Amino acid sequence: MSVVLLVTVLAFASVALALYTATAALSRRELVRRRYGGLGAPAATAEEVERDQESWLDIDPARLGLDVDARRALRRELIRSGFFAPSAVVIFTLAGLGLRVGLPTLGTLVVTRFLPNSGLAEAVLIALVLFIVAHYLPRAYLSRRQRHLEIRYRAVFPNFLDMLVVCINAGLSLDAALDRASGEIGASDAEFRANFDLMAGEMRAGKSTPEALKACAERLGLPEARSFAALLQQTIELGTDVSLALTTFSDEMRDRRMSRAEEKAASLPPKLTLPLGLFIFPVVLIVILAPAVMKVLSATAP
Repeated sequence: MSVVLLVTVLAFASVALALYTATAALSRRELVRRRYGGLGAPAATAEEVERDQESWLDIDPARLGLDVDARRALRRELIRSGFFAPSAVVIFTLAGLGLRVGLPTLGTLVVTRFLPNSGLAEAVLIALVLFIVAHYLPRAYLSRRQRHLEIRYRAVFPNFLDMLVVCINAGLSLDAALDRASGEIGASDAEFRANFDLMAGEMRAGKSTPEALKACAERLGLPEARSFAALLQQTIELGTDVSLALTTFSDEMRDRRMSRAEEKAASLPPKLTLPLGLFIFPVVLIVILAPAVMKVLSATAP
């Protein structure tokens, strides 16, 4: 009885910790969006920012077992996944720890509650399997979110280039055009805009434009963004016409987007072959042959 009570308490504590960290992450992300003016919400005040930064989640990640290299790598992965909050590393680490504790605990509780005849070996095996799942689940979530964001970034990137070309042709400098073009991005692509806002902050902090563009391309994770950063770096170093280079590159990006659309359209017939063969054709054959089969059976019946 005491074991069941202990498992219940651990499960409740783990679920409460996971819910709290998830709620804190969502509120923190909402604050970041408001600070960037994303979603059309009013800008967060200095008091809200200061009060949010005084949260107990703003602890040293070294206390959670993360060294400097691991913290930087995790921070880079979280930014690529769209989580820009300063405490995202702590929240993700705490959520992972809660998941590693809570999921095996809940599994053990379910086994002891609904399968009373199961032995200790089965409970340990289920707990071990759930622990392995809980260990890889956060990273799998980050990978899936990165792929989703890459698709969104790839869709909005040609439009960003078109706006950038218009700003350059209007007489703005490259830095001003980048800031203006990123400001015209809609609220539905707040993560894409946040990356360029970070780039603008790096440039104001003293980083050169090619270096800031290269860092932004790494955060976006797009080959097109890396090519764009390399193009601007070569253009700045060689002193060629930025407007002409961007116009050519923008046309190439639009052609590439059209090629991807045509490729997806061409891949539809092979993808439809299996559903048609399994679900459509048997129904059509049954509808066509059923009357004839019924007549034959009725004619041959004694």
